[in-house]
Amino acid sequence: MASGGKSEEELNDLVDQITVDAYGDDEQLWAFRQVIDDEVDLPTEAFVVGEPATALKIDYDGNERRGLTARCRRVDGSEESIGASDLVFPEGSKGADYMAAYRTRLGIEPYPQVPLSKKPKAAEHEIDLSKDIDLIVLALKGNGLSCRILGKEHVLTLRPLGFCETTSGEIVTVSPRRKWRCGGGPTSQARSRPLTRT
Repeated sequence: MASGGKSEEELNDLVDQITVDAYGDDEQLWAFRQVIDDEVDLPTEAFVVGEPATALKIDYDGNERRGLTARCRRVDGSEESIGASDLVFPEGSKGADYMAAYRTRLGIEPYPQVPLSKKPKAAEHEIDLSKDIDLIVLALKGNGLSCRILGKEHVLTLRPLGFCETTSGEIVTVSPRRKWRCGGGPTSQARSRPLTRT
């Protein structure tokens, strides 16, 4: 089995399904572009060379040598176009499987490994200003806390209102008051109260 997802046989079957009515490289690339456009909700989180990024669009401009391209936004807010085969979607997502099928067609590793130290940033929709949110404190950084949303791998920066006495590993419930993007990731200002200490 290919590391992280579908087996080699399943990926070859997926390539066949995508390209069944496509003749030649040009039509096959258009078929991959179309299925990704239809089946993968973009923008979405991804990785480019192991760094968290947001995949904005997958496209094909008719250049068979270049193949599919991906428009991405890096954490610092800069945008760039890259070869789509360099884009890695989170494990278990539709994007991961379709991109693995594309890489299989190219004859390269279908599921490249992403360093575990790189945690995806929380999406803005995960911070609802009308509800409390449970966070695990990962690190204290000056006047902010690096936190992970409980039950997810997504991280965000929390700027507490007033004094916040907490330590790494503590679970806190916060009432978000404001949110904004800073350094490409979501930042929230909130009131907090500790739930448990670990």
